[in-house]
Amino acid sequence: MSFRRAHAISVVPFTLCMLFCGTSMASVCEDPGTVSYVSATVVDHDISELEHGLGATEQTNQELQILAQGPATLSFGFSHRYSKFDFAGIEPQTNAHLHTSTFALHWRRGNSHGNMRAAAAPTLSASSNVLGHPQKYNSDTLQLSLALVRQQRLSESVIARYGLCGDDRFGRYRFYPTAALEWRPHPDWEIDLGFPASSVTYRITDSLSSGLRAAPDGSEWHVMNRDFDAESQFVYEAYAVEWLFGFEPGRHLSLVAGIGRQLRNSFEMTLRSGERVSVQSGPVDRVSVEIRWRF
Repeated sequence: MSFRRAHAISVVPFTLCMLFCGTSMASVCEDPGTVSYVSATVVDHDISELEHGLGATEQTNQELQILAQGPATLSFGFSHRYSKFDFAGIEPQTNAHLHTSTFALHWRRGNSHGNMRAAAAPTLSASSNVLGHPQKYNSDTLQLSLALVRQQRLSESVIARYGLCGDDRFGRYRFYPTAALEWRPHPDWEIDLGFPASSVTYRITDSLSSGLRAAPDGSEWHVMNRDFDAESQFVYEAYAVEWLFGFEPGRHLSLVAGIGRQLRNSFEMTLRSGERVSVQSGPVDRVSVEIRWRF
């Protein structure tokens, strides 16, 4: 094996994580990698028109992620995502300032030929007023995200992954199968095709990378009105497709910028009037920026 190929194999897994782990909502279904880091991400969406002329919404996400490698086969993660939906034309029961805090534990056992990864992540998912009042928490506020994923090397350039996951990235919490084939036809290319996420990555130079990624980007939150006398579930479904550009100016620092499209947007929510509605909105452009520090 040449030095260039050995070098590429060692750095590409981090490049993939650098490009993709922080630019969409963290999910225990996806491998967090083996490098400790802290990252901050902002994703800004354009205005999206609601169907039937009901109004419009504008979305912004801010996310903090931390991954710490523990002893032996364990790693620990924390993420907090703040999502703000600014509605015009309709009045949701909540102010649509929504928070998701995830505390993840990953366990991995195996070697370079194959391994098993199990993950569990207690999650708080609620509107801002609920999050600040723990006495208002109930079974709808708390989730337990789970993943059991097997990875098997089929050849020098092909890896298969398959397993079972449970989280709310499709909107409402559900269990779903996951499967993918990771193909590296060249040290600078990696093609990862599967469900629920797919990606293609190209390392341009040792410090520059680019790639495409498609993945679900929904969630579910327990919400209450300002007076705490009405509550419901706010459910958002979407699929994000992004073109990402990564830059590593140094050993520890990584920067990622992305442009993309948010597709198949839909909302299930209760209005201030008490009416429960299901509303779709049109596709919308999005831009993202992430800064990551490895330690």
